[in-house]
Amino acid sequence: MRRILTLISLLLAVTFAAACGQDDEQTTTTGSDDQSDTVNDATNDDLPLGDGPYPIADLSVSFDDAAGNLAEYRLACLGDTATFTGDVPPGVDAATACLSVSTDTARMLLDPDVMVDRMCTEIYGGPETATVGGLLDRIEVDYEMNRTNGCGIDDWGRVFAGLVPPHATRSQPA
Repeated sequence: MRRILTLISLLLAVTFAAACGQDDEQTTTTGSDDQSDTVNDATNDDLPLGDGPYPIADLSVSFDDAAGNLAEYRLACLGDTATFTGDVPPGVDAATACLSVSTDTARMLLDPDVMVDRMCTEIYGGPETATVGGLLDRIEVDYEMNRTNGCGIDDWGRVFAGLVPPHATRSQPA
């Protein structure tokens, strides 16, 4: 009986190892004029598809800088690939965005079932707004952010780095 269990365990291990073989497909950058930005993490080439540093995410972002510049774009993260499509503004990066939404802080903020109670400094950082919706590891996301207080400034510049454009410093009239 023990030999049969050992044999079955060995067969299962061999079958699992064969199913997780290498994939020779390469991910490439497609599109032009910043319409698409696809990244394949070269350090994880020998991992199975979908395994890597990024979460499984399909997020839509609407960005408004309050100066008439609107952008709508989509972020797709699949473990080993990070892709932006749509009207991608300058300063966003798919790989950085996928890594940023995988942090504990970002997941907590994006999860509508988690009540986040923060004390925020009353400092104005700018009129920019962004809305993020979609799925992050099977969690439905609907999150709005702005730069009207210290928490929003931190969310914009640190927590969701790469997902939204960096704040553009405007020169003051002389």
